Amino acid sequence: MEATVDKFGLRHHMHFRVECVSASWNEDGFWDVRLRDLMTGTEYARTASILVSAVGGISRPRDVKFPGMDTFQGEMFHTARWNHKYDYRGKRMAVIGNGCSAAQVVPEVARQVAHVTQYARSPQWYHERPNRRFTCFERWCFRHVPLLGRILRLRLFLASDNMVTTYGPGETATRLRLRAEAHARDYIVSTAPQKYHHLLVPEFPLGMLRPFVRRDSSPSPPDRSAGCKRRIFDPGYLESLHLPNVELVPHGIEAIDQTGIVSTDGVKIEFDVIVLATGFDIQRFLAPMEVYGRGGRSLSQQWQESRGAQAYMGTYVNGFPNFAILFGPNTFPAHNSVLFASEVQVAFIAKTLLAPVLDRQLSTVEVKRTAEDQWVSRVHSRLRGGVFEAGCSNWYINSHGRNSASWPGYAADFWKESLKPQRGVFLKTRQSPWWMWYRAKRWMRTTSWTAYGILGLLMLWMMGGQRSGLGIQSSPRLGV
Repeated sequence: MEATVDKFGLRHHMHFRVECVSASWNEDGFWDVRLRDLMTGTEYARTASILVSAVGGISRPRDVKFPGMDTFQGEMFHTARWNHKYDYRGKRMAVIGNGCSAAQVVPEVARQVAHVTQYARSPQWYHERPNRRFTCFERWCFRHVPLLGRILRLRLFLASDNMVTTYGPGETATRLRLRAEAHARDYIVSTAPQKYHHLLVPEFPLGMLRPFVRRDSSPSPPDRSAGCKRRIFDPGYLESLHLPNVELVPHGIEAIDQTGIVSTDGVKIEFDVIVLATGFDIQRFLAPMEVYGRGGRSLSQQWQESRGAQAYMGTYVNGFPNFAILFGPNTFPAHNSVLFASEVQVAFIAKTLLAPVLDRQLSTVEVKRTAEDQWVSRVHSRLRGGVFEAGCSNWYINSHGRNSASWPGYAADFWKESLKPQRGVFLKTRQSPWWMWYRAKRWMRTTSWTAYGILGLLMLWMMGGQRSGLGIQSSPRLGV
């Protein structure tokens, strides 16, 4: 990441330790953005023609409140707000939570702390991580064989994208989930300590689209609040449970006092540091900033009235001109790379908003309400019947029971949809009739000298070919 920033000369465009407090669209056609310097606390304003939110959804920790947590005298922080100044070596650590964050934290700290206790109320589906070390010969080939690395990345992408079938409705999806459950169950049993098998192997199916039977063969209605959770590809977590200083506690938190944690079974354990692996508040896409569009309308209020966040292509919202969101509503691929989805949005924003405004072709771009509603309706109709909307409880579903996070199909489909002509989708305000001239100037200014050099050599080669052809044609005349 650091190398990429320097390669493209981005560093001097960035301002760190600055947060956006609010942004308001004014009648002159600009965004008034209020910012706060986190070092000094000073607030100031800037004006912009275009506003893009790139805060993402997995950035703001979920606000959890346990009784007495304010009285704890040790160190306490969320995994996303890790205190790197705190030395946890040789300390007694508690980890609250059992999602992807906890599975990554426990094996990393286990060999350095005196003792780590993880509080996990429910199990998860753990799968073997499909990673392996490449041989020296393979690494040599990646460096020297053209396109080999890209071909491998394409294979990985397509394999991941094909996993979308597992999350959908239908008999085929059910069979795939049953197969995935069997593999995961075998992996958990073969990797984790036997004393934790009854805590780690889920009683619920991978997807709640079929009834299930308990291990004692007694019929039981599906516990829809337990299933439909994300799969975890094990980063060494199950193996770390064999360590003598690692303990798994299958209970919730009753209270936290000055010296430790009291779990729901009444047992108290004292700790030096508590790590909150309690996930993220992904339903509040732009928190903590407030965004106000035309007529001072609040985006958070608009989303509250629509029973959850929504945006056309997860990017544009009606009533908020020249405003775009990266990693917005219904862009989360549960089976593929978030980076790919964000890159697709970047290209989409550049094509539909940045280029037209910078080239003075348009002064404002705003998605139509009908286009936004129709796109969102299509997405939710495709989500219906999938595992994340099967009446379960997970962080994809908001308080209204609406899935405002997931993209329902292949990641490649999201890319294809961004390439479609956007006829009748946007309300546009025309600006300059000379926009083609401004676009040509931008192209000339942003084209690299390398490209100019290649173009010059190509032109010389073509001119040389033409002269050679003329010489061949004229030689018979010279002979006469």
